[in-house]
Amino acid sequence: MSQMPLLISLLRRVGLSPQKTLLCFFDLVALLGTALLVFLLRAAYGGLDPALYKWVLPLLLLGPVLGSSFGIYQSISLPPQRELKALFLLTSLTYSLILVVLFLAQAGGVYSRLVIAGSWAATVLTLPIMRGLCRRRFAKSRWWGRPLIILDRNDTGRELWRHLKRHPEHGLMPVDIFALPQDLPGLRRLLATAAKLHPGAMILIHHHMGPQPLDYITEASAYFSDILVVPAFDDDFRARWLTPRDLGNVVGLLVRQNLHDKRRLRLKRCIDLVICALAATILLPVGLVLALCIRLDSPGPVFYKQKRIGQGGSHLNIYKFRTMVADADAALRACLAADPALREEWERDHKLRNDPRITRMGAFLRKSSLDELPQLLNVLAGEMSLVGPRPIVAAEVAKYGQVYDEYCRVKPGITGLWQISGRNDTSYAERVAYDHYYINNWSVWMDLWILGKTVPVVISGYGAY
Repeated sequence: MSQMPLLISLLRRVGLSPQKTLLCFFDLVALLGTALLVFLLRAAYGGLDPALYKWVLPLLLLGPVLGSSFGIYQSISLPPQRELKALFLLTSLTYSLILVVLFLAQAGGVYSRLVIAGSWAATVLTLPIMRGLCRRRFAKSRWWGRPLIILDRNDTGRELWRHLKRHPEHGLMPVDIFALPQDLPGLRRLLATAAKLHPGAMILIHHHMGPQPLDYITEASAYFSDILVVPAFDDDFRARWLTPRDLGNVVGLLVRQNLHDKRRLRLKRCIDLVICALAATILLPVGLVLALCIRLDSPGPVFYKQKRIGQGGSHLNIYKFRTMVADADAALRACLAADPALREEWERDHKLRNDPRITRMGAFLRKSSLDELPQLLNVLAGEMSLVGPRPIVAAEVAKYGQVYDEYCRVKPGITGLWQISGRNDTSYAERVAYDHYYINNWSVWMDLWILGKTVPVVISGYGAY
């Protein structure tokens, strides 16, 4: 890695973006490496002629070319669920091209279907994994991402600055921030200075949807090639994905709510059932071992049942492996009565970081999230989904406020956007905001992305207690 700065300098000198080049390289490694690995695994059983597959490599090299049409090499990264969809389409289109060539050459009979189909299926998994590894390794580097100048209005830019600094995977690296001038000479001086200080940077402007004292976008266009406009909508509107649509002489913003699409909802249910069925063969014996450990660790039942609020505001009983001492509710009341600090923490987060009721086995179960396994029964019963907002109790309804009506529109989930975004290390208000965002932008691809992100989060135990 000592040669990395020299490589970055060379890429910039020839006019290539280090971020895009590395993503392209990792994509090629995934495409070529996965196909080669599948071929070698199949060749181990004999009966394959390596010379037949030499022509496949040039077609796989077309992958990044096809991927650019799906927008996977932009300065600003696609939303994770949309990138996952784009990578799936890229892989499928690449291997469809291979099948078309085989058909036209009338040579399909001499090639292994297992190699072709296996390479496609494996690449669907390895391509997003390799991209994730690339970002994890390089996204915090100073050269990663497009330099961004923020023109601040009412300190909203400061919040965005902090968010982008914490999440460099978006592909934007804030380098400067200025207050938005209200006079034309001051605006032009500021833009000229910013463009001179940060050549090649992108500029971000918070734009109110009403009469403006100045035409900020036109003025910025004289100094910057790329201008990122952030409409100053209210908090409720900002949580929705907006897709520009050309309406002739005006631009419309399309808001799509997939929860009204019954086909997508049926697909979500099918995914729940398929994954539960596949996981049952592994998780059933694991569950039996955990049940035995719970019984040996402390007196009391193996399972814990609690009434929660589900879809439509109806009540459901969720099941978890018991992680607390027997009669935990009475123990909680005694702890809260004796310790004002614990009572304040409970009222704020409805959770205790150092809960005195947790057993030794319970601490392990919570850290590993294995206490949630019995909720697969709720998923099979159709009361919950694998992905969705965490099921809440009646006492938490007030904390959701107006978002509670949206919460009732979907099935609660075992995992969700909150769990992969910090979990208990976030505030309750952030948890509600994550649920609000998920419900308004839900898609099957978002569910698949969340399920994929859940695995490393569970393994690391990040935010769990």
